Amino acid sequence: MRRISKTLSVALAAFLLAVGLVACGSGGSDSSGSTSLEGANAGQSESGGSASGSGETTSGGGGSEGSAAQSDEAGEFSAKHHNDSGGGSSQYKVKGGDNSVQEFGEEAEPKEFDAAAVALHDFLDARAEGNWAAACGYMSKTITEEFEKLAAQAKQIEDKSCAGILEKLTNPAAKSEMKAEAEKANVGSLRVEGDRSFVIYTGVKGTVLAMPMANEGGEWKVASLAGTPLS
Repeated sequence: MRRISKTLSVALAAFLLAVGLVACGSGGSDSSGSTSLEGANAGQSESGGSASGSGETTSGGGGSEGSAAQSDEAGEFSAKHHNDSGGGSSQYKVKGGDNSVQEFGEEAEPKEFDAAAVALHDFLDARAEGNWAAACGYMSKTITEEFEKLAAQAKQIEDKSCAGILEKLTNPAAKSEMKAEAEKANVGSLRVEGDRSFVIYTGVKGTVLAMPMANEGGEWKVASLAGTPLS
């Protein structure tokens, strides 16, 4: 799972370089990213089960039939309907490969699978639309707080909110790719062990990805900036 723990580090390193903090010695990319992800994992609640994912999910923020829109700040983001195949993590195992995520913990119960899948889809959809405020609403508190802490050190950044930083971190050239991933994302598994969990899903061209998740107050949040390829 080392690759997943580095995902946030890389993105935060890009931000630090962009605003000149690395050159000034105001923060290290590897340590800050790892701390953020570990903190997000530590904040998750125990919600595991032995049942496989249920299969279909409907949009809405935080549950299978959740709210249809975010706040005014999020530009009235409207969640979309998605169907997920489910089926569990065994379908993603690679013979002779690193299956640490696929074999992590246990399959979540259908209710938890549905809720986590919705959270992932809503995050991907908001990100694809460039609705950064809405996207931040689906991100774990640990990540958003880390963003704001870093922004406070960057005097040249006017918008120090999570949304402002997320926009800075996102390459405009990747817009079409983000839209494609949001459309193609198909969740097959939610692996849970204690307070840690991963959503496993397929993206563009069938690429298998894993997204660490955090359960905050009974609502699932993404705990990284992007899914990490497992194959």
